[in-house]
Amino acid sequence: MKKIIFFISILFIFISCSNELITVVDEYNPPYGIKAIPGNNSISISFWSGILASDFVGFNIYIKQGNSSFTQPTDAIKNNLGGYPTVANSTHTRTNFTIQVPPTQTGQTYQNGTLYYVTVTAYGTNDLTDTKYIETKINAIVPVIPRTEGNGTGNTITANSQTVGTIDKTQNLVTASAGWQLQYFGPQSDFNAVVVITNKNFYEKDAYSLNGLYIFSNTGQSALAKVWLNSSSGYRWAYHNQASQWNGI
Repeated sequence: MKKIIFFISILFIFISCSNELITVVDEYNPPYGIKAIPGNNSISISFWSGILASDFVGFNIYIKQGNSSFTQPTDAIKNNLGGYPTVANSTHTRTNFTIQVPPTQTGQTYQNGTLYYVTVTAYGTNDLTDTKYIETKINAIVPVIPRTEGNGTGNTITANSQTVGTIDKTQNLVTASAGWQLQYFGPQSDFNAVVVITNKNFYEKDAYSLNGLYIFSNTGQSALAKVWLNSSSGYRWAYHNQASQWNGI
């Protein structure tokens, strides 16, 4: 009888222990496919994300000039209430986001021709964690240089007062000017369809195409001009002369 009572006591203790509250905190998948998109004195960041956790509240955006070292979450841009996340969001389905990077809390604006590093994390609040928040680790930091932009008309292509090429519709050609070469990226529906140049294979001329996207590089490959022939009589252009720091525009 004593043995039975002993075993019952042990079983009761075991069951009591097994009923202890176990707290499970969901981990977030970090944003992926992160790309920086330069603008005229502006920067946008594009990425994919989809977080099912109910405590997810948005994204923290990080940016520094000429420096790719970040401390989380201290270096994140604060929101207009002085806290985190930088950008509130409650979308739980897998989505491709494009967000314009806001000014930093010190009021920093983004200067054309200046190198910046930017990244993004997912952020949430949870009282069950020691820190009271959840944030994904930084897994990709990308460079970007804002660029001067404008529009032009006619068959002489000028970007930032630089004559970079000419259009000859009778010969169906776009030809680079002296001291310049070009790459052709085909017809595009978006000026920023190509941002980063993955090779340095530039040519003297290539086919003309309405909505064609061309990137010109000068002989020393220190300056880049992007040209989108978005109408039969005009074009949109972007330019910067810091290609030695970042091979993109």
